[in-house]
Formats: sequence, C-alpha cells, structure tokens
Amino acid sequence: MVHAGCNQFQQFMRRGSLIGLIFLSASGPWTNKAPSAEQVPSDRAGIDFFEAKIRPVLVSKCYACHSQNAVKSRKLKGKLLLDSKSGMLSGGESGPAIVPGKSARSLIVDAIRHKSLEMPPKEKLPENVVADFVKWIDMGAPDPRDRAVVDRALDRQAAGAHWAFRPLQKPSVPAIDDAWAHTAIDRFILAELHERKLTPTLPTDRRTLIRRVSFDLIGLPPSPEEVQKFVNDASESAYEDLVDRLLKNAHYGERWARHWLDVARFGESEGSNPEEDKKRDNAYKYRDAVIKAFNEDLPYHEFVSYQVAGRDLNNRSPLARDLAQFVELGTRLQRNSHPNDSKFHILDDMVSATGSAFLGITIGCARCHDHKLDPITTEEYYRLTAVFFDLANVTNKVGVNTIPIIREPHLLAGGNWQRPVKKVKPGFVQVLMRGKYRSDSWLSGEATDGIGTNSGQVSPRQALARWLTDVDRGAGGLLARVIVNRVWQHHFGRGIVSTPNDFGRLGEPPSHPKLLDWLAGELIRGGWRLKPLHRLIMVSAAYRQAGGDRWAKVDRDSKWIWHYRTRRLEAEAIRDNILSVSGALKTDMFGPSIAIGSSKKPYQEKPAHWRRSVYLMTPRFQTHPVLRMFDPAGTFQSLGTRSVSTTPRGALFMLNAPFLWKQADLLADRVEQEAGAEPAAQVDFLYELALSRAATTEERSLGVAFLEHTGKTEEKGGERQLVHYCHAIMGLNEFIYIR
Repeated sequence: MVHAGCNQFQQFMRRGSLIGLIFLSASGPWTNKAPSAEQVPSDRAGIDFFEAKIRPVLVSKCYACHSQNAVKSRKLKGKLLLDSKSGMLSGGESGPAIVPGKSARSLIVDAIRHKSLEMPPKEKLPENVVADFVKWIDMGAPDPRDRAVVDRALDRQAAGAHWAFRPLQKPSVPAIDDAWAHTAIDRFILAELHERKLTPTLPTDRRTLIRRVSFDLIGLPPSPEEVQKFVNDASESAYEDLVDRLLKNAHYGERWARHWLDVARFGESEGSNPEEDKKRDNAYKYRDAVIKAFNEDLPYHEFVSYQVAGRDLNNRSPLARDLAQFVELGTRLQRNSHPNDSKFHILDDMVSATGSAFLGITIGCARCHDHKLDPITTEEYYRLTAVFFDLANVTNKVGVNTIPIIREPHLLAGGNWQRPVKKVKPGFVQVLMRGKYRSDSWLSGEATDGIGTNSGQVSPRQALARWLTDVDRGAGGLLARVIVNRVWQHHFGRGIVSTPNDFGRLGEPPSHPKLLDWLAGELIRGGWRLKPLHRLIMVSAAYRQAGGDRWAKVDRDSKWIWHYRTRRLEAEAIRDNILSVSGALKTDMFGPSIAIGSSKKPYQEKPAHWRRSVYLMTPRFQTHPVLRMFDPAGTFQSLGTRSVSTTPRGALFMLNAPFLWKQADLLADRVEQEAGAEPAAQVDFLYELALSRAATTEERSLGVAFLEHTGKTEEKGGERQLVHYCHAIMGLNEFIYIR
C-alpha cells in the first residue's frame, strides 16, 4: 500500500519538479536514457543456460533413443532427433518437438510432463527440470549446435592460434604525448581513441569521484565527513591516499568476495529441486575464506591453487582448507537419480566451473563431442574429470536397490556413462601447453610453478594447480588475462573482453588486446597481487573521467572508454547502501549465514539481519526479498556478468516495500539527530548523506517547501513527513546508480 504522505509528495513534485520526474521514473538512471545493449539478456547468456541446464538432460535422458547414434544402432524412437536444434524443430511422427518462444505449444514440454507421450519412459523428470525447459524455449531456445559457425569443420591449428590461447605478449606502451594521460593505461586507451578520431572526457568532480571509488572498492557510500575531507584536501596525493585507505578497509574483502562468489557459483544448498534442497551447513566457510583472501591480498595464483587443490597444497592453512570447497560448490541431482547420472553431473560441474571461472573457456562443451569452436577434445574433457574423480562421491543405493557405480574414469561416447569407450588418466588441455610439455610434465613434477615445493610425482589436483598457474609452459597467461579482465569489468562496467566467462572463439575479442596483455604482465610482475592492480587502474585518467554523450552515436556502450559509463549498483550493494544511509547497517564480519526463510517459513526482516548482504544465506531456490527485485546472481553455474533489468518492479518495490519504509523512518531519525529540526538543514544533510553531493537550488527550495507545507499535517496528528521525504530520496534512481 502506498502511504498517504508519499502520495502528497508525488503530487507536490509533479508540479514542474525535475526531482519528481526522476522519482516517478521506473527504468534507467536519472538521465532517463534508453537501456544499453548490456541491459538486455544476451545470446551468450542463453547459450550458457542451454549448456548448463538443457544439454546435460538431453544427453543423459534423451540421446539413447533420439540421436544420430540411436539411428546407427537402430534404436531411434518416433523418428525424432534431439541431438540438434534442426532435429527438434523438424520433430518426429507427432510433429515439431519445440516452438521457439512458445513453450505452451512445444510437444517436448508435454512429453517430459508425461501428459501425452512419456519421455523419458517410466521416469518423470522433476519439476525444476521441466521449468528449465519451459524457460529455455520461452527465451527462444538458444542452441549452439546448429549454427553455421559451429557446424563447419574446425581447423584445429587455426583455432589454436586464437588470441586467448597464445602466450602473453609484452607490448610496449604507446609513445603518446598528451597531457590527459596519467598512466600507461591511458596511453593504450588514447592510441585506440586517436585511431578512431575520438577524444576522452574531462575529469569528473571530486564528490562524484569519491562516491564512485567507495562503491567500487568497499560497496558502501562515503560519509559526508569523508566527502568533505576529500574535497578540501589540497595535497597532490589526495586521490591516491583515498584509494590506498579504501584498499586497506575490511569492507574491501566483502565487496570483492561477492564478485568472486558469482564466478564460483556459490550456493548454500544442494540445488536438486525445491523439495529436496538440502542446506550445506559449512558453505559459509568458503565465503569467509574468500573475504579473508581478498583482504590479505593473497596472491591470485595461490588463491586459485588453494581452490582446486587446497588440502593437497597446505593442510595446515585454514584458507587452503576452506577455499578447497570451490570444486564441490555445484549442484546435485535429486536423491532418486541413478548414481552414475549423479556422479557425472558432479564431474561435469567441476570441470565446467574450473574452465569458466579460471580460464574463461567453455570446457564443458566438449562433454559429448570435441568442442566445435575451440581446440578442446572430448578426451581432454574426460581427462579433466579424472582429476576430480575421487571427489564425486555418490551413494550406490536407490530406494530396497544397490546399483553398480563406475569406479574409474572413462571417455564416454556422447557423454553417456552407459557407453564407455576407454579408460583415461588425469590430464589437461593441450592448447594451453608450450613446447615439449604435456600433462604428464606437471603430474610427474617435471614442470612446477613455484606454488608447490614437493619434487617428484604429485596428486592430480596439485598438478592441475601447477598447470593453471604456470605462465611459461601452462595456462598461467590465460589465467592472468581472465582475472585482469574481471577486475577491469567491475571498475568500468564492461570488460576489455565483454564476455568474461568465454575467451574462446564464440566470445567477443578484446577491445584493447595490448592493454589486456600489458595489465596481465603487470599482475604477474607484481607477484599476482590484486590490490596494486586496483590501484593501477583507478589512478588512471580513464577511470577518473566524467560521464558524457559526445561520442554516443558512434560508440553507444563506450567500448573505447572515452567517458565513464553510468551503471546501476548490484542487488547486494543496493541493500547495503540503504542500510548504510539509514544508519542501521551492522558491520560485524564472518560466521554462519543469515537465514532468509523458505517456502514453508516466510522470511521475517529483523534488525539482527541488517548486516552486509554478502552474509545473507544463498540457497539455490530462495532469494532474499530485497535482492530478488534487482537481478541477484544465479547459483547454478559460474556467472561472469549480472544482467541489469529495467522493469517497473524495482521502482515499485522502492515505493511500497515495508523494508524501505522502515529504513526511511530510521533515516529520518538520523537526519533529525545530526542536522536538527530546520528544514533547509535537513534537506542539505540528506543530499550529502544519500547522494554525496549538495542539493541544487531548485532541489533545496522544493524540499524545504514540501517539509514546511506538510508540517501542518503533523500538527494535526498525521505521520511524520520527513519520513516521506527520506523515502522519496531513497527512491531516486540516482541513489542506486554510480556516475
């Protein structure tokens, strides 16, 4: 229900107020520009959904009777092929299996629901799997299997020459004499701008800059006192000192851990289906270890190594022990699934997540056949499953039955465990090895990277850690490129590679390839530490630019970094911002997650829950009611970028949610305590606190007039009008956007 005072405020603001127009806007930042291309779900996201949710089910449940292999073995049923999109569109004896965009008219949905046909026979798939098929079809049934680019024969030699698989280059910094440039980064950017006859934008003002830097590094707004101190600091090192202070702030680890948790597909439940979504009691220890690793500036190659081989590398380190949960963070199938289906689902998750998170390559696409675009073979995929084989523990009992489980790693035809081809031993991806080196080089201890000190033969996961981080002979160069790109993305809103989880040939090429390699080299030369990388990026003139629209017609998404793009905060930062400004945020760190309720027990908001959002529990099928409104992270697969929707529901939530009204009430208390009872002082303080800037003359006069006009209502026993004014300010788009 909309409060009466809020209606009064809306009516008041409609009388020619710019603020009123902003407040009532349901989408986009306060400039009311159209959403950028990156605010619309991408084809890449659809393909990722297919690979994670649809293809594994088709492989394990459908291909035995509906594939080219079934044709060869004379087991094809109903003349229906499901191993290609063209086959699904053509359909079989009953007609097309799918109608893209229209799940209600797609026969495959009825079949897996056992409404008419029954597929698979005698086994009804769980509702969450059915829901995945419905979602996939309604999004247009994105499917890479029939693309012309996919179907053409792969020139493996040419694919191996793809930019991401080549060794790191050592580009020289462009010799550009321009007063705008502060750092080498700026010279790389200017080189591209000059080539396109574009020019960069002037620096932004200090108030905008400190707000930008604070949200980027710690995910919280600066206090009015911090803003004023920075604005008044006349020293030459004022900005660099600000960056250094924030990098030392404990909230830095919380902010950047949340980014990594997206990549790690972090969830605190099994994810089998809503009815069986068993909680994982110790998952929070992984989250806490990530926060500590970022705050301690653990070298990134060690951070990676601990996640794939933590217990093997250092049994005594709590960070190593807890970070080692990474490979087991993925989902599980429902309890009555066949044990071998469960085992290979777990292995596929481990291999796919390792490839996407650390190397930005879709290794999981090679499960059923050699990768159609990148030089990754099916055998290499199964050699990677062998690295993790002992971790994929499943029960061999289904219901009064004991079922044999595959005990040794095999290459499987078509990804089907019922069709083993040959045994395989642990190994890696050959295209990311140099010279004479092969997988055995790391397994035998011949090739090391300085992480481990043991000589001789090592465990498969130790060998994997060494291969991943070996810059000269293994995948270390690509590892550095990927993390540098992730850091850049979270500072600029777009990566140098705009597909951060896919550096392969289906992904986008880098906009500034020389800059990417130079930054990766700087990371390695700096001991793989991320804090110096943040500093290097943030002291650049490119980062300190103001927004602008001069070149918007030729470069709408600022691919060439000629200005700073306005972008919305993520769900967690929006909630944290609300709590911080109201004064309600509790800053205690670590420990078990805050329960967010369930379908049987609805969530109840309590002051004890008002901690940073990174500490909210993240079960697979439940989302905190505040985060749900602002595109929270998915937890079923590694996530490289968040979508940013522009639907009215976020604005309506900010307008009506009891949580927002409670925080507005607390904010009003804070304003009265710190600014006093004078309306002008209240308006000025509120703008400084909520938006890190002074109110304009028009904003001040409108705010004062509103508070003085509606003050008469309070005298007659009405609600406190300052609450409505605070609520309206938190409803501004500017409140949740970074300029």
